[in-house]
Amino acid sequence: MKNLLFVFLLIANTAYSQIKNFQDESRYLLALQELAGQSFTEHYAETDWDEGIRQYLEFDPMSMNLVFYRTPFDEDDNGKLKTNIQWLAKSVIPLYEIDTLIGDNKKNTITVKTKGQTNKYDIQTYKLKSGGEYYPAAQDNEIIIRSDKLLKIRNLEKRLNLLISELQNFYKKKMKLVDFLNQKLKQEVAYQIKDSLNYRSDKKFKVVQEFQLDNSGQWLSVIVERKNIYDKPLREKQSVMLRDVLKVGKDITIMLVSKPHSVLKTTTVKNDGEDERKIESVDEWFYLHFSHEKNNEKLGDEIINLFKQIGQDIQKSDWFD
Repeated sequence: MKNLLFVFLLIANTAYSQIKNFQDESRYLLALQELAGQSFTEHYAETDWDEGIRQYLEFDPMSMNLVFYRTPFDEDDNGKLKTNIQWLAKSVIPLYEIDTLIGDNKKNTITVKTKGQTNKYDIQTYKLKSGGEYYPAAQDNEIIIRSDKLLKIRNLEKRLNLLISELQNFYKKKMKLVDFLNQKLKQEVAYQIKDSLNYRSDKKFKVVQEFQLDNSGQWLSVIVERKNIYDKPLREKQSVMLRDVLKVGKDITIMLVSKPHSVLKTTTVKNDGEDERKIESVDEWFYLHFSHEKNNEKLGDEIINLFKQIGQDIQKSDWFD
């Protein structure tokens, strides 16, 4: 009962607001996690002589997936932690691919429908095999969850749809920043070809992984390959939480200035033959690898504006070409 009251209060505070920053996003993530955990029928049977099915629905904010578990009902599982139950099937539903949730009070069901682009299935179902490992078993764009909570939790369907929609919209704003950085990254790569004679040799690089967000949508990362002062190839991965970025500046190369020790760097140096050496370090500078254009402070303003759209009021630091 206390959990349900907590959910009501949490949702009430977010019912008519939009996600404006990472603090809002955290509240929405918690609200969705709580509400999803209250939204399903734990045990149901199709007939009186059928022991039925045990089911469990959770939202995982680290992977941004709804995960739906099912297994034949066994009384021995009563009272067990959900992680200690052997679930014979689980379906993974990416949050950002959900189109809508439809509640049916008569059938006591919630149907989750995904966007399902042409020839694309968003929901992956796994089955448990001997040895305790899951294998991919089926794909779909729709899944039905038994729920007797539609009449018990007020506006359950609308609240779930609201939370998911707002989280999706905030993610789109973050992706606008990522897409912008990748557009500039491609432009920088093109400069190395078009203006190879004037492009500084110590700044040349190959893109291994474009700018991208991790599954949680919190960490920005990029991987490039370049050569060190000994002309040996090295691969460098940088990662930073978007909420830790404080400034954007330029010292030949444009960089995001973050909280101390908040940028994680993994550098892999290739020596002669197949020998590799991996170096892990922390920093406060996240290099964007944009160096060729001069007199481009306007680019800093554009980056500041994109961060402002996700609630990060970052500043412009020194700007030296």
